[in-house]
Amino acid sequence: MTRFALSRFFTGMCLLATVGFASATSTTSHTLCKGFLPENDLQIPIGTFSTGGITEEQFNQVLDRLERIFSGDVSRLGDILRVRRYWSDGTVNASAMRSGKTEIINMYGGLARHPTITVEGFALVACHELGHHQGGAPKSGGGWFGNAWATNEGGSDYYASLKCLRRFFAEDDNAAIIANAEISPVAEAACRAQFADVNEQLLCLRTSMAGQSVANLFFAMKKETTPPNYGTPDRSEVPQTNDDHPATQCRLDTMLSGMLCARPISDEVSNVDYRQGSCFTPHDVVGNRPRCWFAPN
Repeated sequence: MTRFALSRFFTGMCLLATVGFASATSTTSHTLCKGFLPENDLQIPIGTFSTGGITEEQFNQVLDRLERIFSGDVSRLGDILRVRRYWSDGTVNASAMRSGKTEIINMYGGLARHPTITVEGFALVACHELGHHQGGAPKSGGGWFGNAWATNEGGSDYYASLKCLRRFFAEDDNAAIIANAEISPVAEAACRAQFADVNEQLLCLRTSMAGQSVANLFFAMKKETTPPNYGTPDRSEVPQTNDDHPATQCRLDTMLSGMLCARPISDEVSNVDYRQGSCFTPHDVVGNRPRCWFAPN
């Protein structure tokens, strides 16, 4: 299978495939439905002129750090983390899959080269894909497709800002990074009100930059007319949890909720109880998963 065909396989509809055999025992690969973005045909090859996006060096630096920080967590669960780097592939997406006990995330150069993507945004995408493996409940279901292992889309967005990016950005001089950055005044006010500790405030502000980057990506890819903004939350409420991609504003709201949840990073999430390690109603005033995709059970 060519690299292009492989990328279409990963980002297409949910498939179940046998990828190899070890003695008489088959190893089954379960690919998550769609990807970080809904299936699309946009290609951004190497060398495409763009005023945004990140470099190959930054692409690898983000993924190097993700592997270094989280491989141990995955190993303690008896699994192996594998980050597949397709820098030369123009696909504008990312995806997650399992193969036996190997947790795989697939990261594409086309996504990294998109004009809306920053280092912060790319890190959030990588954290989202890790979140399908590590994000806990709610799960995406499963059935015949074999995806009961996967945290659903909204849950993976929530995990990215609740747990993953806090550890990822903790290694940086966040005060210097955000000094000249454009920060949403709504996000800034919320971060400063929620956290008394300056470092927690800075992590929250840096994460807000990541959320805006990927929300701008959704806006551009879907050719929407109303830009996503931290100050215009989605007020809709679903009657039951939506496992698919939430609407653009709803996804940005989810990232804001995750970064405002004051649960310690060390509080682990659960695969069966969505409340564990996270914020939930009626216990918390802020930081709950938004009702625009999540319905508490």
